[in-house]
Amino acid sequence: MQPDPRINLSNQLADTLTNRSVAPDEKREITITFRASYAEKARLEQRCNGVVQSDYIRARLFDYPLPHPKLVIPEVNRQAIYELKKIGNNLNQQTRAINEAVKIGSQPLTVEVKSYLKTLEELTALLEQTRQSLTQASVEG
Repeated sequence: MQPDPRINLSNQLADTLTNRSVAPDEKREITITFRASYAEKARLEQRCNGVVQSDYIRARLFDYPLPHPKLVIPEVNRQAIYELKKIGNNLNQQTRAINEAVKIGSQPLTVEVKSYLKTLEELTALLEQTRQSLTQASVEG
């Protein structure tokens, strides 16, 4: 079955009218610079609101979806998140080691082992919740 030429024409017309003839994922090799007044620069920075300026301009010029603002996390929170990830990795390693030992039979699955695994699971969930809270506080603050 042949594609309907009216649909192709309609799509081409829509692309032209919405200025979407440039694909957003093409490799960018050319640098473009332009002059602006101090007021224009201030207005641009205000409108960017955390989005990289070149991404904002490109999105507005070519009707791309506006990218999400860059997440700015304070140094204190970044360090805390880093430490929480290290603790989480240790918990995951312990859980994996216990599960492997139970699987190969070198460690029986006793009530104590089940309780320890449950505690590890709860700690992992608490770490993730704390990490999310730190990240969220950074976005709001």
